[in-house]
Amino acid sequence: MAIPVLPESAPFSGPQRAWLNGFFAGLLGIDGSANGAAPNGHAPAAPAAAPAEEDFPWHDPALKMDERLKLADGKPFERVLMAAMAQLDCGACGYVCKSYSEAIARGEDTDLSKCSPGGKETSKKLKELLATRKALPVVEANGHHPGTNGVAAKPSANGTGGAHAPGGYDRKNPFLAPLLECQKLTSGASQKDVRFVSFSLRGSGLTYEVGDALGLMPENDPELVEAVLKAMGARGDELVPTPTGPHVHAYDALAKHYVITKVSERLAALLADSATDPSESGTLKTLVQDDVEGVPAAWDVLDLLEQFPSARAPVADMVAALSPLQPRLYSISSSLKAHPDEVHLTVGVVRYTQGSRVRKGVASNFVTETLRTRQKAGVFVHHSPGFRVPTSGAVPVIMVGPGTGIAPFRAFLQERAATGATGKNWLFFGDQRRDTDFLYRYELEGYQNSGVLTRLDTAFSRDQAEKVYVQNRMLENAAELWDWLQNGAHFYVCGDARRMALDVDHALHAIVAQQGGLSPDDAKEYVRKLSKEKRYQRDVY
Repeated sequence: MAIPVLPESAPFSGPQRAWLNGFFAGLLGIDGSANGAAPNGHAPAAPAAAPAEEDFPWHDPALKMDERLKLADGKPFERVLMAAMAQLDCGACGYVCKSYSEAIARGEDTDLSKCSPGGKETSKKLKELLATRKALPVVEANGHHPGTNGVAAKPSANGTGGAHAPGGYDRKNPFLAPLLECQKLTSGASQKDVRFVSFSLRGSGLTYEVGDALGLMPENDPELVEAVLKAMGARGDELVPTPTGPHVHAYDALAKHYVITKVSERLAALLADSATDPSESGTLKTLVQDDVEGVPAAWDVLDLLEQFPSARAPVADMVAALSPLQPRLYSISSSLKAHPDEVHLTVGVVRYTQGSRVRKGVASNFVTETLRTRQKAGVFVHHSPGFRVPTSGAVPVIMVGPGTGIAPFRAFLQERAATGATGKNWLFFGDQRRDTDFLYRYELEGYQNSGVLTRLDTAFSRDQAEKVYVQNRMLENAAELWDWLQNGAHFYVCGDARRMALDVDHALHAIVAQQGGLSPDDAKEYVRKLSKEKRYQRDVY
């Protein structure tokens, strides 16, 4: 008798499908035993073949929401949720798109607003999808059925459904790494503040490959924490819950456990119910119920408290209504072969003025301003198997990384130099001005002089009247770039997905069509084949 297997298109998640298949097998008496013989005398089933690599055709930030959802139609529920996200794998939510959607589908994460790039469009669609999902039995590891709110599963330690990272450290159990160095890469006249940051991994057992990212556990700006506590009417020593359960002092909760630079809908709803001024309560309820705009996206918690002074709830309730603070992922800009026991980052500091206050990026300011040399930050390695240097050192490499997008390619060059790779390396780098924004200039020129970096094409947009970008340099060198691709080169892009990476992708398609004499459809197929062969890889955010 054949064991019934539910098809992938059935509206069940992986754990639900596995349980139901096992249920049917047990019901029909065809379950295998530990010694290889089935209890009913049937021969044991043959070992399952290794699953084929799953394809995610919707995982493209250039596609619109409706296009992505159409491509995911008929897929398991967690994949449909994934298609509603921004497809950037930026790490701002503490996951990547795939693992965040799986955590929501399993009921491990109920915060639907973590996809910052997707914004209201994504959170609204996630709510809609969850609301229309049919309730299914929850199956715990012990076989009990506690409810119908989703699939109960033990959360993985790293939030990705995988095992612990090397050394036993991950997002739930980060390694406390001492800060070794934080140096400014841009000059004083630059409009940007970009830093070289290094941490020690000595004694951690953590390892990484070039192309991986470092997960950083940030802390909120102490000044903002103090201001929020004051606006809440709190002293800071009140015991309040953390997202994982244990109670800590309110100051520590706001500093290390909760988001205060963004307003959660739960907090807005709580304050709407708590406001003693009817007009404030009505305004807050309108903001919460408005699916198009919602609470102004630019507000932080202090803005909300200052705008609605009569809206206050018990301190513990207000804190618990905040969203959990998530780790941030940064592309690693070093190779362990060149810098044993260290990990380097290239951090763009976010800082701007809005209203009467200076607003600061949580992670970038924590690591460059709050943290001092030898002080420790929680870190873990986020592996990125889809962004790797070629296994053969003879393969040529083309890298496009303007601004902080240079980070992984600094690591690539260190790796290729350390391993004695013979393949040619071509880097496209761009920023605003050569004199102030040429990140790692002397290192790159050193690699040129030594022959590691075969070509370096730069695009400094504000050094001339007409702005020039990396995609312009690509088009100017179309014939040679095509020749490299025809000779097996791997093509890499790192940086902003919505603008730069999209423009680079368009330029790549144009070069393939023009130089290869291909139609737009054939050029699209050529680039798609590059991606499938892992010769076109992107680390975008």
